Amino acid sequence: MKKALLLLASVALLFGCNPSNSAKTKSVEKKASAPQQQVCQKAKSKPCEKKVSNRKVGVAMYTFHKRTLEEVIPLFKEMGIDAIGLSTTPLSPKFPKVKTGYKMTQEQKDYLKKLLADNNLKIVSYGVVTPKEEKEIVAICEFAKEMNIPLILTEAVGETVAMWDKYCKQYGLKMALHNHAHDIIKRNSYFNPNIVYATIKDYKNLYACPDNGHWARSGINAIAGYKILEGRIAMLHFKDLDKFDDLKAMPVPHGQGVLKVKELMAELDRQKFDGYYMVEYEKNFENNVDDVKACVKFLKSN
Repeated sequence: MKKALLLLASVALLFGCNPSNSAKTKSVEKKASAPQQQVCQKAKSKPCEKKVSNRKVGVAMYTFHKRTLEEVIPLFKEMGIDAIGLSTTPLSPKFPKVKTGYKMTQEQKDYLKKLLADNNLKIVSYGVVTPKEEKEIVAICEFAKEMNIPLILTEAVGETVAMWDKYCKQYGLKMALHNHAHDIIKRNSYFNPNIVYATIKDYKNLYACPDNGHWARSGINAIAGYKILEGRIAMLHFKDLDKFDDLKAMPVPHGQGVLKVKELMAELDRQKFDGYYMVEYEKNFENNVDDVKACVKFLKSN
């Protein structure tokens, strides 16, 4: 009953809610600073240090899909990143035509395993993949199990939703519904978090991977969306954009856009979200390293 009331109440907040509100932001910042000042005054003998974030931060490989995984590994080391979201991206110069995924040969999968092990990297998600046939769902689950990938991202619809729950239970995995913006409505309506919640609520192994960037492009208030999905969020594709309610909006480094990302993080903290914040930077693919580093630094320090 409580969840149903929350769903009804949140509908009014979802669409057309620009996150910019300077007066509210000032009030929030003022209230947040008072406890820190009190702590500093009580402990005058010790300097007041900024709390270090313990957020889980990873990078979605689509960010670097113009390069091979092997080539970007040194960048991950520079950023202090040990978790990646695998997608259909090039594997290695050794296999120039091979892209990572469940269709790799055993030799190619073994090569990927060695790359990961040698560089202390782990795959924390795979996808977005949206197979239409049951045998493909099984093959993807087998691949995830072999590669120790705990979470598969899809935009499954129809009867395949129940299939995912069945095989995730069998293989000890989770599936999370990802969303794009409303311009792909012919494919699905997962830009609307109410639809995502309605799709997964009756399945124990199905979750959500909300992409707040695509929500923002669709004019959807991310805080309202997170509240609708509370308790069912497995992972985040977390972004800041230069515009709100504009399908042509582009990413910017976290904290430099209009999405009030610190307020979004505060809501997720309230929910005690402990999954990964995945950086997926969908711009300037040939020269985006500095922006990605800035995003990682922001998430690790806030």
